[in-house]
Amino acid sequence: MAPTGPMTEVTPREWLEATKSHGMQLGLERVNEALEALGRPDKQMSCIQVAGSNGKGSACSQLVAGLCQAGYNVGLFSSPHIARIEERIRVNGKPIDSESFDKALMLIKELEIQLTFFEITYIASLIICSNNEMQIMILETGLGGRYDATSSAEVIGCLVTSISFEHSDILGETLEDIAREKAAIWRPGVPMLVRDPCIPRIRNAIREEAISARFWNPESGNAMDEAGDLAEVLCKMLGLEFERRMPKWPARMQYVEGTPSILLDAAHNPSGMLRIIPEISEKLPKKWSLLFGTSPQIDMKLFLQPLFELMIENPPQEIITTEPQGGRYAGVVQPISEVVHISNPEEAIQAFRLECDMILIVGSLYLCGNILTYLGLDTDEDLDILS
Repeated sequence: MAPTGPMTEVTPREWLEATKSHGMQLGLERVNEALEALGRPDKQMSCIQVAGSNGKGSACSQLVAGLCQAGYNVGLFSSPHIARIEERIRVNGKPIDSESFDKALMLIKELEIQLTFFEITYIASLIICSNNEMQIMILETGLGGRYDATSSAEVIGCLVTSISFEHSDILGETLEDIAREKAAIWRPGVPMLVRDPCIPRIRNAIREEAISARFWNPESGNAMDEAGDLAEVLCKMLGLEFERRMPKWPARMQYVEGTPSILLDAAHNPSGMLRIIPEISEKLPKKWSLLFGTSPQIDMKLFLQPLFELMIENPPQEIITTEPQGGRYAGVVQPISEVVHISNPEEAIQAFRLECDMILIVGSLYLCGNILTYLGLDTDEDLDILS
């Protein structure tokens, strides 16, 4: 005989966690159905969508900072989070509180529409930022563009930051294919700025999806400065006031003072690693050590090459590899052969024994999140991008 005790009600967080079993399901039909049932919260704000292989998070943070500085109330949806899920949704740069997130989850749960984890967090961001009377909503595309949930929003402008090889099993096996998928965030009549790929065939592929896209090539500079340039040009195109202000974007060239100091960057694919290594090189002292961990890569050798070149030029005191925790995919075991490997990131960061002035942590956003949590730098104050 089956037990007859009271049923335990599933909490909003438990329900959200269970949706991870749905996996990734690209498409807009379910999301649009949910948004219609909720009264289209996206239409209560002026939404801007940002896509790209690299730099989209930095561009989003620059948009938030510059628009807030100009006096707008600005919401942000980004992914993945570093330490806490509330970071995915920000009101004027600050992560939302747990109570607001839970209330939004309950509203979505009651719709009884089968949605993915990403779709739910995206819809929650629209509910919360609309309720908080945000004037502008910045939406960071999750994967690709054409069928990403964020493409369901009504937008006033779009930005594509970069095109490089990634997720070829989903987005296509050529740069042209990937460019088309990202450019497909364009809507007729909506201004779109694209970081100029400077390759005619890639430009042509983008034009196939976004006939009115404007290409722009920023002046040389570091990744965050370039993101700021793109944000400023886009806002001028949209007729929005923008006052340049440097955001504090966690896990992007983030410096933590201490003995030793720590430098974290979430370079997560070959083009990202290639771009960030020169910046890292400028900041490394003579005596430094490396903590490296990554999710699976299509070409691990290509991904690691810039890092190896850095280590040849300025050899580290110690190298430890680890396995980032909390990501969609399990961390790679022993990504660099013949070095110490400690699977748990918190144990790994404590395992350095040789004296050094800085520990570089690179390879995965999740790894950076693991370490920031260990260091206790995962509070609202620490993760406020405008502080």
